[in-house]
Amino acid sequence: MERRGFSTVVLGMLLMTFSCAVHAGSGTPTDAAQANQAKNLDPWCGKYCMSFFTKTRSANTVGKGHLSASMKVQHFDWDLVEGADGDYHGRASGQSKERLTSTLCLKYGWARNHHIAVGIPYWVNDFDIPGKENDHDGFANVFVFEKWRALQETNTLPAVAFDIWYYLPTGDSDKKLGADDGSIKLTTEISKAWKGFSLHVNPGYTWGQGEAPDVVELNGAILTKPHKTFWPACEYNYYEKKGAGHRHDLVPGVIWKFASGWSFKLGAPINLDSTFTDRDRVGLVLKLFRRW
Repeated sequence: MERRGFSTVVLGMLLMTFSCAVHAGSGTPTDAAQANQAKNLDPWCGKYCMSFFTKTRSANTVGKGHLSASMKVQHFDWDLVEGADGDYHGRASGQSKERLTSTLCLKYGWARNHHIAVGIPYWVNDFDIPGKENDHDGFANVFVFEKWRALQETNTLPAVAFDIWYYLPTGDSDKKLGADDGSIKLTTEISKAWKGFSLHVNPGYTWGQGEAPDVVELNGAILTKPHKTFWPACEYNYYEKKGAGHRHDLVPGVIWKFASGWSFKLGAPINLDSTFTDRDRVGLVLKLFRRW
């Protein structure tokens, strides 16, 4: 599929889902009707985490009056570079391009089916390439977003949520620490659970301001639950930076709910295809989560 076609599909999914949610929400059920519906729900409906390994999220919110905090740490190692022949080759001996990122994300449920969030990313660069050395570290683009779960999951229909994000212009492009300008992003989360597993799909589009790029995303995940506290999952991510390239990643991993309100996530991002100049074959992501 051509890039323009993929972008059109993602935007179409966003608009169609929003239209369906608004139409369905025009007949908002009463609290009594919602309570009655909850009694008849299959026990596995809604039993999944709010986010997975790198990008994919579910339609769940943190809950009114609840607070959550997560720390995600991800390592990137761009050990391949595109050559003049169009193929990717290993870097010359002694050269490397790596980055370690850590993102603290705080969420608060200010109303039923709503939460607000703030994310604070900190990047550490280690680029050892002649003429392009970079050992800068610092904050990238801090982001805030509001999440609204517009549709509750039923035994037959998925839950649907919408996020609107704003990325602050706190980056530094000269130091390769994000963008100098802000961005606005709209994403959708569609989640449906069955006994033993659940599926999640997230189309998204980012409108860059100034020199910040437009970005197309399509993320998804399948979560399995063979054990009460140990959940294997697999995430898929499509990322396209307009005018720069696109990539497809697969992230197998596990989620360990080791205590009440706590979880630990471990994943290995595997690059399936890329058109960017630099390519990382396999990375590592860790995430620690706590909800109060």
